[in-house]
Amino acid sequence: MTYSDSALDGSVLRRLQNRADVDIVIGLPTYKNSRTIGNVMMALANGVQRHYPDCSAMIVVSDGGSTDDTIDIARATVLPSQTASLIAPYAGVTGKGSAIRAVLEIADRVNAKACAIVDADVRSITPDWIERLIGPVMADQADFVSPLYTRDRHEVTINDMIAYPLTRALYGRDLRQPLGGEFGLSPLAWKSFLSKDVWETDVARFGIHIWMTTLAINAGWRLYQAPLGTKTHDYKDPTVGFEPKFMQIVGTAFRLMSINRRVWPEIRQVVPVPIWGAVEHLAPESVPTTRQTLWDGFRKGVKRYRRNLDVILDKTLRAQVDAMVAEDVPGFPAEAWAQTVMDFAVVYNRGEGDPDKVALSLLPLYYARKATMLRELEGRPWTAVEDAIRAQADVFFTSKDYLVDRWISYLPWAPSRM
Repeated sequence: MTYSDSALDGSVLRRLQNRADVDIVIGLPTYKNSRTIGNVMMALANGVQRHYPDCSAMIVVSDGGSTDDTIDIARATVLPSQTASLIAPYAGVTGKGSAIRAVLEIADRVNAKACAIVDADVRSITPDWIERLIGPVMADQADFVSPLYTRDRHEVTINDMIAYPLTRALYGRDLRQPLGGEFGLSPLAWKSFLSKDVWETDVARFGIHIWMTTLAINAGWRLYQAPLGTKTHDYKDPTVGFEPKFMQIVGTAFRLMSINRRVWPEIRQVVPVPIWGAVEHLAPESVPTTRQTLWDGFRKGVKRYRRNLDVILDKTLRAQVDAMVAEDVPGFPAEAWAQTVMDFAVVYNRGEGDPDKVALSLLPLYYARKATMLRELEGRPWTAVEDAIRAQADVFFTSKDYLVDRWISYLPWAPSRM
């Protein structure tokens, strides 16, 4: 295909000229991942050697300007002969979406049969991950493969609280990790992604995963899930620098509701997505507790976004928020949370205020819901966490009539109130 612009700089394009075709392209979006990049590259290359000994492969390090030793380590990592490596600093908007776009361009230019993307900071990777991610594509049974894994309850996962239950309720496919950093693609999928005029939006940043998943579902592509066990990666304080990421992901998810507004109101059942291979139920590695950090974020955020919350929430939900503040105890049930997310989605799309401010105003309530779930599940096994997340998703689905009614009947606020 032809490109009106490119996420690849000139040096990478020159290195790709007259290059032989490659069967499998594996992309690693990187930024200061020196502690993990070598092991991730070796695990993936060993997986190719084990599962696809007759295929050529290329690991693309799509870097966002790392100032540590990430690039030096990647260059120094010696891989099995069938797997080449390519250091490819990306061009364009700074963000994970641009890094992934660069990998997809390379896969297209070398006429790959399959492409996988893997987070470069993952520590729990095994050589079998690559077969799980691209196996359905190589077998011509899937166009989009999403990961399936367990994570610790204290990770502040937008996936579990918003992306999974909302995507499942809206579009009727039970895809457990719509924000998963690992996925596999067929040429149909990456050519479609590259053709879209979205690469100057939040899709070029952290909105990339929810955008890809939503497009894959609504395009009717063949979907699979890849069971990867558990995912452990370098731990970071989940609330530091979290606002832009939250705004980009939630804003993209809400914006896609408007784009697909003629589709989701009619979907009234949830269809399972098949899994490639056996599911290993592995307990996730523990990370530091986040409950107090979340609660502090809730209390500060309620003050900061007080005016927006007064406008967006109905009296009952606003009273629940005020009660939590007064009692200083997390108590935000799933039913209230589902309706809150839906109210914010409606106002984001149909209100007259700043949509980014609407998305950010949801953040303290997200913290409150996560803190509530941690409180309710304290002392219980990790399997109970998964049960609670799936039960919450069911609440979102059964609340869909509420969303449809709000979407149809909503009257915009007065702009001066925001």
